[in-house]
Amino acid sequence: MARTVNLASRIRDGLPAELVGFIEATTAASEGRHVYLVGGVVRDLLLHRQNLDLDIVVEADAAGSDAADLARQLASSTGGKLTSHPKFGTAKLSWRKWSGDFATNRSET
Repeated sequence: MARTVNLASRIRDGLPAELVGFIEATTAASEGRHVYLVGGVVRDLLLHRQNLDLDIVVEADAAGSDAADLARQLASSTGGKLTSHPKFGTAKLSWRKWSGDFATNRSET
């Protein structure tokens, strides 16, 4: 049977405080939409390895607000640079020495 692992403590222990704060700010700014930390950082947290590459998936809301909209909000608070790709519902936010890639959940065929 699969074991459930709560990554909250591993996030706090395995990432720099500024990135933990950014993840918390992302959750707070999501306005009730689900946001997910995904990709290599999750794998590496499970393996107790450091990885500072944040990949975040955002569920679009009923009004059509997507990952780029959330990243835009966060760019204002971090003073970061935003590069968005509306065709794909993705955005990259870079601030100080950090960056995060945001993607709107979608299905592909």
